[in-house]
Amino acid sequence: MVFFEVFTGYGNAWQVHLHAALIMYQNGHKTNLASFGLAENSRTILYEDLPLLEQEHAIVEEVVNLRFLSGTIVWLDITSSITAGTAPFLLPYHTCVVASSSQTKLEDIMGCRNWAMLQIGRIAALHEHKTQALQQGQFNSTELKQTVADISRQIQYGLAQQALGAFTISERDTAVMFEPKLDPHTLVTHIFAYMASIYLHLVIDGFQMLELLDTIISETMRLLRTQIPTHILPALVAPLYVIGSVARQRDEQFFRDIFSSLPLLDPLFKHRERVLPILEEIWSKRQTTPLFAWEDSLELTHDILLL
Repeated sequence: MVFFEVFTGYGNAWQVHLHAALIMYQNGHKTNLASFGLAENSRTILYEDLPLLEQEHAIVEEVVNLRFLSGTIVWLDITSSITAGTAPFLLPYHTCVVASSSQTKLEDIMGCRNWAMLQIGRIAALHEHKTQALQQGQFNSTELKQTVADISRQIQYGLAQQALGAFTISERDTAVMFEPKLDPHTLVTHIFAYMASIYLHLVIDGFQMLELLDTIISETMRLLRTQIPTHILPALVAPLYVIGSVARQRDEQFFRDIFSSLPLLDPLFKHRERVLPILEEIWSKRQTTPLFAWEDSLELTHDILLL
């Protein structure tokens, strides 16, 4: 129902269905998955996050289905938090459900590896924490800087690990050659990671000092223009929106083109028709409104799920 409501593009009914799914998931974990009616072996495998080895067909089916459901719910939870300006509802479960070592692999569900999505969820939570602290007069700049520094380190570490893993060594005539291996999951995760760095800047500094992002934006645009196949673009709606919101004037047409043509502009995904007008509004506000902030841009997106 969440996907149906989102794709038809009518209002914010999807939020009701997503919230119900989040509550269901939370309640299931509070009862050690007992409320899901699973076989005992399935519960043990899932609760202890064990690899799925040789098991009966029924056990395999239960485990695979619930891991897919869990990953999908966490993905939607994180994605919805970006435009809602709130912490992910299931944030306390993220470090176990989508840890890098978790048996639930988000890359098999939505293309991006766990570590990058985990940091995006942390940034959304940081945004809510910062907003509430400012409202309550309890803002702690030291704590904020420490969290920002840790998130930045995790993003850079993840990118460095991917860079190392993107090369294979092969022996040809006794010569050792390095061959880049840019598989779809690596490409998608790179774009999400660059988005995370930009998102972190927006949460802390808004649309000010965007020159600090010049290197990241340049590398991201190079990747989008030269490495990302067209068929992967539908997996990148959230990153394209966040990256597009800080687009340099010379790059704006790139986002106009991709959000106004296939495969992103698809009659089956009517909600995407709203993204480009919002980006146009943000580009305009950046030029005309002093101190235009990320919080201000959220007034335009509070009922959009970036899928």
